[in-house]
Amino acid sequence: MGLTAAARSAAQSFDRTAADYDRLGDLGENDGIRSWLVSVLPPAGGRALDLGCGAGRHAVLLAERFARVDAVDLSLPMIEIARAKRSRPNIAYQQADLLEATGSGEYDLVLSVMTLHHVPDLRAALAHIKGLLAPGGRIVLADPYPAESALHPVRRILHRLVPLRARLRAMAVLRLGANLVRRGPATAWEIYRLHTRREWLDHLVSDRFFSREELQQCCATLFPGCQMERLGGAVVGLTWDSTF
Repeated sequence: MGLTAAARSAAQSFDRTAADYDRLGDLGENDGIRSWLVSVLPPAGGRALDLGCGAGRHAVLLAERFARVDAVDLSLPMIEIARAKRSRPNIAYQQADLLEATGSGEYDLVLSVMTLHHVPDLRAALAHIKGLLAPGGRIVLADPYPAESALHPVRRILHRLVPLRARLRAMAVLRLGANLVRRGPATAWEIYRLHTRREWLDHLVSDRFFSREELQQCCATLFPGCQMERLGGAVVGLTWDSTF
């Protein structure tokens, strides 16, 4: 099945930033999410699926616990980096859209990290993910879901008036200042440079975000009793165990 126009556009955005994305991973930009994953992933299992695997960092983590790992991503350059740097005998990498992933009811674990905010229909994506899960399996999701309603009124106005690209540059400057003290000038500057590259900013500006309220509404029916926690900033971590 070929990619939709929206999927091709998203893939092209990642294609242009694949090397930068992987380098930011080398620099530990998502260590907080990784620590959370280590705490919520099952210690062992048969078959796992990583949807939106990127450069393969989480697929490797799954491969340490599961007998077989299928890892899919829209971006071919991402898949090529994953195959070159994070190949394992029990990982099968494939270029595919999330909704093209097959294997109804076959996976003991379905994982998706920082991927769902790129899909056009959150409920459809979550329903598809649920359909891939085996009885007694676990779903683990982590994604940014901004809660604009919880913002201070002044910040809410700024979010609406100040263009996102300008806000992203300001955030990069603040991150630079913090990293100069915490990580040293060389690493701080590299992180700043990567976060302010035109291709990276274009990629971030093209993101679409669902609200936390939308996530909660979807999960109320699809994942009753799921556990949600804030992982930092707007990122929400979700776990749900199938009981049938």
